[in-house]
Amino acid sequence: MYDSLADRLSAGFTPFDWWLIIVLSLVAALIMRKWPQWPAAASIAFMLDACAPFFYRWSTGIPPDFAFDFAFSRLDERGGIVVIMRLVIYLITIGGIFWAKRRYGR
Repeated sequence: MYDSLADRLSAGFTPFDWWLIIVLSLVAALIMRKWPQWPAAASIAFMLDACAPFFYRWSTGIPPDFAFDFAFSRLDERGGIVVIMRLVIYLITIGGIFWAKRRYGR
């Protein structure tokens, strides 16, 4: 069971997705000032993650309707677990970076 779950989760993320998660998490954690901003920072990073493929495809010449279909299917192609995992990964990554910034930044 766990092998199929790990395969399913890893297949839901491309290298572009991981790059986007890392960059958006770094930006969000560096902008944060206090811990209560953590859920809002993760939500905004997740919304940017959902919109970025649409604007990327649209800027490369793909018509907007196909770009929207691609962006939407990217979030839904492996079921809802990948969407939830994206938000959890953002929460964990932003929290870890912000904790390190607060701990070692002084």
